[in-house]
Amino acid sequence: MPPPALPTARLSFRHRLEFGVFRLLDGVLGRLPWATVQALGEAAGTVFYLVDPRHRRIVRENVRFANLGLTEAETRALSLACFRHFGALFVSLLRLRRASPEEIDRWIRVEGLEHFDAAQAGGRGFIQLTGHYGNWEAIALAQSRHGRTLDAIGRELDNPLLEPVSLAFRTRFGNRVILKDGAMRETLKALKAGRGVGFLLDQDALTNGVFVRFLGQWASTFGSAGSLAARYGLPVLPVFSWPNGDGTYTVRFEPPFEVPSTGDAARDAWVATQLMTARIEGQIRKDPRWWFWMHRRFKTRPGEGHPLPAPLPPQEWVESIQSSLA
Repeated sequence: MPPPALPTARLSFRHRLEFGVFRLLDGVLGRLPWATVQALGEAAGTVFYLVDPRHRRIVRENVRFANLGLTEAETRALSLACFRHFGALFVSLLRLRRASPEEIDRWIRVEGLEHFDAAQAGGRGFIQLTGHYGNWEAIALAQSRHGRTLDAIGRELDNPLLEPVSLAFRTRFGNRVILKDGAMRETLKALKAGRGVGFLLDQDALTNGVFVRFLGQWASTFGSAGSLAARYGLPVLPVFSWPNGDGTYTVRFEPPFEVPSTGDAARDAWVATQLMTARIEGQIRKDPRWWFWMHRRFKTRPGEGHPLPAPLPPQEWVESIQSSLA
């Protein structure tokens, strides 16, 4: 595969080196049997667990901060499982991007497509909600393979040589990518056309978010998906994936739900964001091994930093939906 034609001024030695490593790995791993690729990925994850003390520490701190009720031995076991899972995930993407439609059908089991159809049937557009849990790239790939395409919001890769590769993978069966920079305009166009727009709603939003409860802590969370759902009365379609013991992945769509609307825009947006976040938390608590614990999700703290993040929500907002979150 020749590198894309780009202005040389944009390309650094690091860009070319990364692309060279990608081509080498892609040429080898992209043709191996699925089980072999998964095993190699898990082995790579184990190696990174051993040689990367910084991310190992972040994982353990996040697990402790989330108060999952685990012993120290269980926390360490969860940390290793997390590294092994994400090693397998990232390596397997090289094989997935070369997979035939029949191979995708064997490796990714999709359940609940009737819920996607129900969310789309209203014609208003909808929010497709997930997080960095399981294999979120497999979700978009598999659903589009089954004719359920969406527009997904994503960030352009830092390496301009790898971005076309990533874009081709994500749009292979008809999905579209909305870049984060200036995403609102394209998002509104997609929703107006009756399409679903995908949001991953479990990253630290720094000072750009609102604080909601997540895994027992206040977590700064992007509020755009909640604001759209509340303002336009859009259904929210949760979908998650996880690995199975036989090396396959399950992708499961849950029934869509509506967020409440009271006419108070700020309150409604916060409530919607909290309800969406609670769905992600619920999935994580079912099996925490598959969440991206390497991310510093709780880095932004209430009342700390320059500039200061958003204030905590009024207590009456929190109390108003406690029964819904129980």
